[in-house]
Amino acid sequence: MEFTRYAIAYLDILGFKKFVEDAEDNNKPEKLMALKKLFEEVIPREISIDGKNASYPDEMKLRCLSFSDSIVVSAPFQDNSSYPALIAVSIKAIQISHSLLDMELLVRGGIAVGNIYQTDSNILGTGYQKAVQMEKVACNPQIILDESAESELDNLILKQKMPTYSMFAKNELGKKILNSIHPEKSYLPDERYSVDYYFKKYRETILESLNKLNCQENSKAKEKWIWFARLFNANVNYFSCFEEDVETLPIAEALLTVSINYLNPTETNSEWMEPFKALGMTIQINH
Repeated sequence: MEFTRYAIAYLDILGFKKFVEDAEDNNKPEKLMALKKLFEEVIPREISIDGKNASYPDEMKLRCLSFSDSIVVSAPFQDNSSYPALIAVSIKAIQISHSLLDMELLVRGGIAVGNIYQTDSNILGTGYQKAVQMEKVACNPQIILDESAESELDNLILKQKMPTYSMFAKNELGKKILNSIHPEKSYLPDERYSVDYYFKKYRETILESLNKLNCQENSKAKEKWIWFARLFNANVNYFSCFEEDVETLPIAEALLTVSINYLNPTETNSEWMEPFKALGMTIQINH
């Protein structure tokens, strides 16, 4: 037995028990098909930017274990991998989160870096324990980076000069999280459909879930969907990749909100552009 340094994401699927119970019911075959798609298509999907629906490269050694209502994504640190381990695990976690939201399910989890020992069916070690612990403190449906993952991300950007990845955000408390619905086409459940298509579908899912919970004033489930609605709005307000109008959700925004793509802050001062401005033109910086 040997412990090796890995990046690990521990994902807890909220409401998964009821979904599986429905899938076992012959009257709801669409849920059985959704589970089949998750485990046979989305989880094995390559994480390259061209989004080929094939197994991820063997040399990456990216692995997904599932048990009960949890999924564990892990990748070892190695020199010959196509992606840094933390980035590979983060992309796969986002792909899974998109697919689960398409199934009307939310995800809560944690990402950590540390030593683990892993087989085809088991995993143990302090790295795994740290990821599990982050899920326990997450509260809302978010995937939080442990301090070990934060340090590794800083190391990638500051020391190894890797890109300032746009998939990371900060929550309302300033904690670094994954943007679990980052609007990248290759992360979507089915790449035959556009980002616009899925975000409109997500919007309807969130509204329907909130309407069902409206009669439960103190519902913890309602609080989770409200938080997620704010994450949805933050994405719609920030990104300009939508070809059609995708409306934000009619929900009161919190005093403190999620900061999308915190590694690439929006330019707020346009004075530096003045020498390049054509006569009669007004400069506007898009968020």
